[in-house]
Amino acid sequence: MSSNQHQGGGFDFGLSAAQEERAARVHRESIVVDLLSQHVGGSQIFDAYPQSLQSEFRARMAAPGNAWERMTEAEYWPYEMSRRGKSHLIRDWYLESGLTCGTYGIGVHDGHDPLSLKLDVVNEELSSLAWLRCVRTEKEIRQAKRDGVVALYAHWQPVSPLPRSLEAIDVAYTKGLRSLMLTYNRMDNVGVGCTERVDAGLSLFGVEVVEHCNRIGMLVDVSHCGHATTLDACRLSRQPVNANHSAARAVHDHARNKTDEALRAIAGTGGVVGVVTVPAFITSEPHPTIQSTLDHIDHIANLVGWQHVAIGTDWPLQVPQEILLRTFGTVTQAVGFRPQDRLDLTQMLDGFADARDLPNVTRGLVKRGYDDEAIRGILGENALRVFREVWGS
Repeated sequence: MSSNQHQGGGFDFGLSAAQEERAARVHRESIVVDLLSQHVGGSQIFDAYPQSLQSEFRARMAAPGNAWERMTEAEYWPYEMSRRGKSHLIRDWYLESGLTCGTYGIGVHDGHDPLSLKLDVVNEELSSLAWLRCVRTEKEIRQAKRDGVVALYAHWQPVSPLPRSLEAIDVAYTKGLRSLMLTYNRMDNVGVGCTERVDAGLSLFGVEVVEHCNRIGMLVDVSHCGHATTLDACRLSRQPVNANHSAARAVHDHARNKTDEALRAIAGTGGVVGVVTVPAFITSEPHPTIQSTLDHIDHIANLVGWQHVAIGTDWPLQVPQEILLRTFGTVTQAVGFRPQDRLDLTQMLDGFADARDLPNVTRGLVKRGYDDEAIRGILGENALRVFREVWGS
């Protein structure tokens, strides 16, 4: 199906007309938070622009450059087109999705990381878009919903390890960063990631990072952290700890997913687990569907309560597939993804081609018997509770 023919939220759950009406109402009325959104359009959005803009984009992408910098430039190009008044397609797709709040990135760096420096530039441009609001508080997210604009909060995944400097965290906080993942896949200054060959916990510096985040009101996130690092963070943190884009290892045995012990530890802090739509992380089915994401939601909700479940799709990336393969595809091993992690950059879930399919999450929760309170919690209220507790009002 072409991007122009795509009908968001059209997965066949076999809902009755009354159930469809209920799902549409709940989705429309809810605050919908994607704790780790990769923007809105996947690779599809680039094919939906007028041919003249597509040609302009392809010419720019053909230029040489750092892989991460080039991928970031592609991700943010739709925002640039809106800022320049050439096309507001990305705004329209956000509004179609029903998403209230997604994410953007603010790097924690020492002034030399190419990805972080590129983000510093594009983030200045985001703030000039009238339909988009970069937020720092739970109240600002609720106000964005009332005003009919899109909110984004800043989260950081340290693909390049955090510098050994608490001051760098403070600088990012001043810029608007409010959620910090402790490690990526491998071992670094802070602790051990989930694909490392050993399972050690936080370093002494990592302990300082958790304590510092607690002091300044920075959300601690453990999505890519190893098991021991996750448990350490939960034991040490005085505030809720999130795994904002992960899933349940009991449902699918993958290094990126959390064991039941870790899920209980995260819930014990008051935190939430944002369930992903990354096919390789949630199922081994050759033709995966949105049902797999719902399976993980069910498991976590049954284990620790729906109050600790959220959405953190992390997929698909808003980059044309050929550019994704040419950039991120060349560095997946360097950032700790191994062959056994089976990360397929071209695979998507049937039922989640891009963020316009977020209504399918709501529809699936209706099908599986969740009541309206639980659905609203999973869609956004659980995340907002954590934001309020960590960030303050």
